[in-house]
Amino acid sequence: MTKIFLSLIYYGSYFIFPFIFLLLWQVKKKKRFSIEILFLLFVSLFFIWMRFLEPNLLLIKNYNFGDNNLKNQLKIVVISDIHIGIYNKQILLERAVTKIKKIKPDLILIPGDFVYFADKNRMEDYFSSLKEINIPKLAVLGNHDYDKEGSEVSQIIKSSLEKNGVLMIDNKIKILEINGQKIEFIGLEDIWVASPDYSILARDDSSDISFIFLLSHNPDSVYELEDVENNKKIDLMISGHTHAGQIRLPILYKKIIPSEYDFDKGFYNINNINLFVTPGIGNVALPFRLFNPPEISVINISY
Repeated sequence: MTKIFLSLIYYGSYFIFPFIFLLLWQVKKKKRFSIEILFLLFVSLFFIWMRFLEPNLLLIKNYNFGDNNLKNQLKIVVISDIHIGIYNKQILLERAVTKIKKIKPDLILIPGDFVYFADKNRMEDYFSSLKEINIPKLAVLGNHDYDKEGSEVSQIIKSSLEKNGVLMIDNKIKILEINGQKIEFIGLEDIWVASPDYSILARDDSSDISFIFLLSHNPDSVYELEDVENNKKIDLMISGHTHAGQIRLPILYKKIIPSEYDFDKGFYNINNINLFVTPGIGNVALPFRLFNPPEISVINISY
């Protein structure tokens, strides 16, 4: 039932175009613009912006992290909340890949929510464009990447991403050598629908690790780290999930962000852990974005 309702919203929105045509026909018929028609035209154009234009802007935003005087440099791309499915089509990821190839980052981090009412039989095809980027790509799943019951869909998504060159690190640790430095990547499962294993954060004697990333879909999980004894020093935690409100109407948008701790977007420092939250590139609930275009986040790290 939910899928039918969302489909009605998605396809029903196209009726805005014949509606505008009808308004213009009325203007031609009466040979004048009335206040009512001007108002309806303004509302219609506003609707077109947040339904058809802004959700497709896909902007690149650069951030800096660390002291620029430090010798080790790392350029990472973060994309999140792709939500291929009922609202966002495969071409969204393909466009993102085209832009990322021009950025030439050292690695890509994807903190989950790959789908939204997607066809489970087409998963491998959905993510095929990721294979075009020949750099490390690491990811965890988000809350929308799991079944309500069982784990069939999440396993299909994982398998499809791995076949397209993505390292899935849910409750895992991966160490890679990048630019001559050993970088550690820690991934946690989603706190809403899965079981994050915080024990993997326990400190060890790997003194040759230069930088540690923690990848977790929901930024709220940063507060769960308080209870981990003798945990590793996380240099930067990467999350998504919030969509930065998606429809950023002043004051009101904060009420709909799915976070218990008012996370929005950008950098935070929580209990001495640096956290970055990306606003994502896809949509859920409604196929709209307002004052909040899809973002490919580029973080230039000095360490």
